[in-house]
Amino acid sequence: MTRSMKKAVPLEDHFADTVEKLGEDVSRIKDDLADTAKDVATAAADGVAIATRGVKETVRSARRQSEQAAESVAEQIAERPWTSVAIAAGAGILIGLYLFRRD
Repeated sequence: MTRSMKKAVPLEDHFADTVEKLGEDVSRIKDDLADTAKDVATAAADGVAIATRGVKETVRSARRQSEQAAESVAEQIAERPWTSVAIAAGAGILIGLYLFRRD
């Protein structure tokens, strides 16, 4: 009896409703994808900023260490000039022998 009481929905109306719902779903998916793309772009920009800060800090640290090493070498040369000259001469002789040796 309930079947006979139900109103018959034409196939065209059912199809139109389905297409409309599909269009709404596609629109929601499109909006979700746009939001996701924005989130990914923001995350990538944040990652680049963090990496840039890390590289800058590493460069600063390396620069400080090289300056300290140069100061240390300069102090040692000033404290022992003849020892420094002897070491440099010995290193030069060894490099020269290595470069110009004959097999």
